[in-house]
Amino acid sequence: MNPKDLSSTAEQDTQEDRLAQVINNWSELLKLPTIGPFHALSQEVDPYLQGILDISQTLMKLQVDLNEYWSHMKNAYSHALKETIDKAPKHYNTKEDFENYRRVVIEAFEDAFTALFTSEEFPKVYSKVSNDQMDLLKYVQKLIENSFQTLNLPTRSEINELAKDIHSLKRDIRDIKKRSEQQTQSS
Repeated sequence: MNPKDLSSTAEQDTQEDRLAQVINNWSELLKLPTIGPFHALSQEVDPYLQGILDISQTLMKLQVDLNEYWSHMKNAYSHALKETIDKAPKHYNTKEDFENYRRVVIEAFEDAFTALFTSEEFPKVYSKVSNDQMDLLKYVQKLIENSFQTLNLPTRSEINELAKDIHSLKRDIRDIKKRSEQQTQSS
């Protein structure tokens, strides 16, 4: 691990510690006597702070994983450029020289990125980035859903439930109409 990665990791750990300390301080404040409206307000705010903490931690993890992802991409690109420079023709006097250069570039980049995509490390890094992005989306959606509930607006899950109910009702009505038409035709 290079010194830059170590300082980035140390900085991330410090930020996480500070954020955790803020949450702990808030939790201690919530343990105060439950007199007055402050307690009710604090109970509403606690899920938001937890959501913000989850989002912050996920963003920091995503940043670390994206740095690793782009490091792999940069290394593959650098390797392809080095191969291109080493194998490219030294002079470009004819059309064939340019065609040879084009083939060298295509081959170098194809080899470098094929090696990257088939390596053992790249799928792991890509999986980490994808998981971080999905976690981030999940936490943001949860925070927004909590906000909608607080504002007394319908949440996504409630809208989905209504859509299922409407679909079921439409299907039932259609079935009833078909049975009614069949009974009138048979009578």
